[in-house]
Amino acid sequence: MPELIPNEKFASDLERIKSNKVLVKKVAKCLHFLEQNPSYSGLNLERIVNDPTAWSARVDKKYRLSFEPSAYCESGAPDWTQSIRLLRVLDHDDLYKNPH
Repeated sequence: MPELIPNEKFASDLERIKSNKVLVKKVAKCLHFLEQNPSYSGLNLERIVNDPTAWSARVDKKYRLSFEPSAYCESGAPDWTQSIRLLRVLDHDDLYKNPH
């Protein structure tokens, strides 16, 4: 099970959305699945094309969160047993423009 490590921007994004209780609950659910089973199909994991290290997971139809795996297997696939650095929680379009 990977350890989830939030960066400052991720914490700031959570602070910004904290008044939206429904969204906060969705983010918590997404983080739970990311921590328990990063390959869970409901996360809809995607590589972020304009960033060689960042990935995204679906929070809901509008929001996604970005993250970076800390280690990779010899095959080049992320090692989902290692820690994951949480980067941002943003609207889909904003996240893909600026995943860090």
